[in-house]
Amino acid sequence: MKRLRTHYENLQVTENASPEVIRGAYKFLSQKWHPDKNQHQREKAERITKIINDAYTVLSDPERRREHDTWIANQRYARGFQPPEPAVRPNPARRYAYQYSYALMPAPVGRGERFIDLGDGTVMDMKTGLQWFVHSVGESWSGGTVYGSPDVFSAESAMVRLQHFNGNGNGYAGFRDWRIPSKKELKSLYARSLVSFRRGLDESVFSRDYKAPYWTLHDNPWLYEGRPRVVSLSTNNSSSDSDEPFGRLRWVRGPDTALLIELLHQMARENMNQRVFDKAMGHLQAALKLTTEPGRVEPGNLMVILRDLAVTCFEIRDHEAAEGWLLKVLEKKQQEYGYTHMEVFNTLVDLAALQKSTDRLPQARDTLLEAYDLLSGLDEYDQAAQLGVLYDLLVLLIWSRDFARAEALMTDYVEGLGDEGFTALPERTILMFLVLGLLRETMGQGDSAADLYRLFLRMAPPPLASAGDFKRVGG
Repeated sequence: MKRLRTHYENLQVTENASPEVIRGAYKFLSQKWHPDKNQHQREKAERITKIINDAYTVLSDPERRREHDTWIANQRYARGFQPPEPAVRPNPARRYAYQYSYALMPAPVGRGERFIDLGDGTVMDMKTGLQWFVHSVGESWSGGTVYGSPDVFSAESAMVRLQHFNGNGNGYAGFRDWRIPSKKELKSLYARSLVSFRRGLDESVFSRDYKAPYWTLHDNPWLYEGRPRVVSLSTNNSSSDSDEPFGRLRWVRGPDTALLIELLHQMARENMNQRVFDKAMGHLQAALKLTTEPGRVEPGNLMVILRDLAVTCFEIRDHEAAEGWLLKVLEKKQQEYGYTHMEVFNTLVDLAALQKSTDRLPQARDTLLEAYDLLSGLDEYDQAAQLGVLYDLLVLLIWSRDFARAEALMTDYVEGLGDEGFTALPERTILMFLVLGLLRETMGQGDSAADLYRLFLRMAPPPLASAGDFKRVGG
């Protein structure tokens, strides 16, 4: 079946993205794929630019966006992906609300996959959380290739260039906090070669430096009055301003832990889609480790990371760990939303599904009973979700021979349907009468069951479409 492609995917944003996020993604992608910046692949850039413009035209218009959301829901329903749901009520438990990396396509690069390529001429160092330009000032980046030659600067011109880049200019990649690195930060990029044992940049990631000196700031900003110093990191020697009056510049920002967490999660999701669960586990655990300090990640996003850890553990058949992560999600949701909330219900259903899959049926039954009781305390809920839980719950109750409870639950549901209930979900609601009748037969209530059978035969659609001409309407 052909993949469903939406305007959200074309702009690389989630379906619950805010207008600000959509606008930022459009600006970033339109600049990235501008045909004038992609002369070596102009035809491709023009095609992608048209796709980006069409997507933004729809998603920036509230009415057209609602129409597109409805189209997506109907397409998924027709393809059997999921029942149609109001697109304006997305499930935050399944989606990470990216704030910084929504328009990026991160991929690990470099020796030991230490860096994350952001696809825009910058990389994130997973060891330090610093975001670096892959090239020096004066060079340019396009489509993964660095062009041109680096410029050299005096101390004064280096500071002027930085001020212009952030202040008078527009910064880069949506950020205006780029700066000159400290010596320690710049030194962290230089690793010893396994061949020559000399320090150098990883040239699979960064442009070549030709052993050139760079401007840096002192590790202690209170010293030297914040004046930059030239250092040559091909050796361990530093040079004074008078010895080396000119040097290159390489911008850096951060550490940006929030961005790094998002990038790690995005890479983990891609690994999960490709079913490379060992790498997904590594990225998720690294992201989770960074969330220990308060304020680094939104509570909802932390719950998404924990749930993805549960899914990954389930896929590698570590069922005990998977249940442990889901219980952590449940605990955090109860703390965040209270015990009676749709998000808590969703996690209970996840937990029951895991317990069913691992043949822990009594535990699954008890979890579903808790989920079903929770719905009764909500003012609004999805009837399809209620019915889906009720079906699984009835099967488990009948399996455990708890016929009385199964009959009571089914009776309460059927009596509460009302006239409109029979037409809302006919494939399932009418089947209730048949199952309820069978239960009453088992419990010795044959006369009551016969009435239900007659109602079932009256309400059920005919087994053949052509027999619809003879379907009785009314009594």
